[in-house]
Amino acid sequence: MGWWERLSYLLGIKLSPDKQAFARRYLDDAGWFLFSQMSMLDQRHTLRAARYIVRKAAFQRGVVNLNNLVQAALLHDAGKIKGEILWVYRLPVRLVRDLFPRRQKRWAARDKSRSFRYALYVDLVHATRGAYMAKSLGLPATVVSLIKRHHDPQSRTYEPELSLLQEANRKN
Repeated sequence: MGWWERLSYLLGIKLSPDKQAFARRYLDDAGWFLFSQMSMLDQRHTLRAARYIVRKAAFQRGVVNLNNLVQAALLHDAGKIKGEILWVYRLPVRLVRDLFPRRQKRWAARDKSRSFRYALYVDLVHATRGAYMAKSLGLPATVVSLIKRHHDPQSRTYEPELSLLQEANRKN
């Protein structure tokens, strides 16, 4: 590995070969395409979430299909396409989502010229948008459903996969 490659991994310009290999292990070409459309920040976040799930799943009961769950973890933010949320808006968008969810709906705007409001919009619709993209590319229905519901409040019926994905998303 040359010095430029090492530097690009350190600076976060590129994923390291072991991280790429981990994602490739669970994603087919369509999944890899979606994964590649995310920003490096989102890719790193989804990789941490997926690795968290792999570690926790050994102790979790009721997880039906670990491969589908890891795919969903790797792709749960696929609706946030690279460049749509500027890095300076990441924290404010998260704060608005967590602290003022109803206001986020009012403040969000589909107009790209209003970049913060557009960032709120992308964050608001990314789960539905990512699920639509995953479905369009033929990913399994379970993966699509988990992507779509990863920000939904817990339902009365306990779903181990959704619960674990939401936990991994929160903690990573």
